[in-house]
Amino acid sequence: MASINSVEWRSICEKFTNAQRLTETESRNDPENDPFRSKYKARECLREIYCSLKSFEAGDGEEDTGGDNCEQRPTDQPVDGQREDAFSQGLSGDSPAGMRAAKLGAVEYYLGVNHVDTEELPAGQEHLMNCLKMLDKCRVSSENVSLFIHVRNQLGILWAGRDETETAHGFLETAESIYQRYMKEDGRPPTDMTEYFSTEENLLTHQERNKR
Repeated sequence: MASINSVEWRSICEKFTNAQRLTETESRNDPENDPFRSKYKARECLREIYCSLKSFEAGDGEEDTGGDNCEQRPTDQPVDGQREDAFSQGLSGDSPAGMRAAKLGAVEYYLGVNHVDTEELPAGQEHLMNCLKMLDKCRVSSENVSLFIHVRNQLGILWAGRDETETAHGFLETAESIYQRYMKEDGRPPTDMTEYFSTEENLLTHQERNKR
């Protein structure tokens, strides 16, 4: 994202770190009468990140494929849109456009998980499906394979909770298939999704990834 300067990018990274802290740590101490207080605060951080990324994308002259005001309302019956050529066709994972799609997809993923955690399943499903749509532009690579797998696992869990076992099985089976093929054809330690929003000095080293 060429139009993001270092100050703006650091602000995005700080918001993401704050969202993670609210979700994983602060939420444990939320009061019984307001059990999702920290999750709602994290959601606002994620929405701000999404809007920032979309505004930078528009500044780069890219076509806006997302919704207005960070909210989208797709009505399609969810199906796994994984293509047979996902390993060979699409945006390269390490290209600027490929990383842009992965970052936007990751924010959709984290928003989806957030809504599921706060028991807003339809909204969670929407964001997770939006993530899938972003990834449809990309081919599987070390930079995005974790996101390809995680979003399908989350959708599988969501649909299993609705006793829609066939739909759930489709997502989970595809996630497993992507993992197996990636390990066979590439096998490099994949980029952790939190690295999408890390300043350069905080990026995980290759060795740290191998330990995970």
